[in-house]
This record gives sequence, structure tokens and C-alpha cells, in this order.
Amino acid sequence: MYYSAMKQASHLSNTAGYMLSKLGQAATEEFAERLRPLGLRPRHCGLLAAIRGMPMASQLALGQALNVVPSAIVPVIDDLEALGAINRVPDEADRRRYAIQLTPKGAALLQQAMAIALKLDDAILASLEKDERDTLRRLLDKLSARPPQG
Repeated sequence: MYYSAMKQASHLSNTAGYMLSKLGQAATEEFAERLRPLGLRPRHCGLLAAIRGMPMASQLALGQALNVVPSAIVPVIDDLEALGAINRVPDEADRRRYAIQLTPKGAALLQQAMAIALKLDDAILASLEKDERDTLRRLLDKLSARPPQG
């Protein structure tokens, strides 16, 4: 669907990495478009989910969990704070650091983003039967648990 015109163009376009990359790019672009009315971008959603899963974690800990360098996570945190989705709370143990707290608005935005992601999943996987979808998710989970080697 997203890369079918190029599928026969070369051996490169027949590799799993290339196909996953093209599908991922198209899915990310569509997800971004669907998130726009909420004032969110895909990178905001990953951080909101991490904050929900790691309540009151530091910016550093969140960055490490998402494999994002501190200089890259701060602007995303700034964006979410400006939206009222999170609060920076001084860390009681170390006043130089901040813990990040999800606000009720942030929880609602995350819930809306999840609904958008699920609808997009349905659209992307529409041509697959339920058992094929389940198999694909299981295989993607297996592949994502092990980073690519050499």
C-alpha cells in the first residue's frame, strides 16, 4: 500500500528493513497529522506514556528510558509543560533536579492519542485477517526486543 509502487524497483526495496522503514515513516506521518488537533506530535506521546509508567521520574531517568539524550528531551518536556500536560516538581532529595508529573490534562491527552493510534493501527492493518494481525504484532514484539546486530 505505502510502498507498493517501489516494491519491484530494486532488491533494496524488498528487504525487511526497507519495508519496515517506509511503513514506519508513513505511519508516523499519518499519526502526526491525526495528532495535530490535540497540539501533540508523536514524540510527545512516547514521553507522556513514559511519564505515566514512571511517575515522578526525573528528566534524566525519562530520557534514559526512552534512549533520548538530555538535550533532546528538554524541549519535549517544555512543549508538554506549555500544553499543561505535565508539571515539573522539585525533587525533594535534590532541589537541583525536577521530577516530572502527569497532569489530568496530560492523562486525557494520552488517552486521546492512544485512541488515535488504535484507529491508525486498524487502518494500516485493514488488509490482514485477525490471526495475521496477531502474528504480525507478536513478530514485531519479538524483533523489537532484540536490537539489530551488525
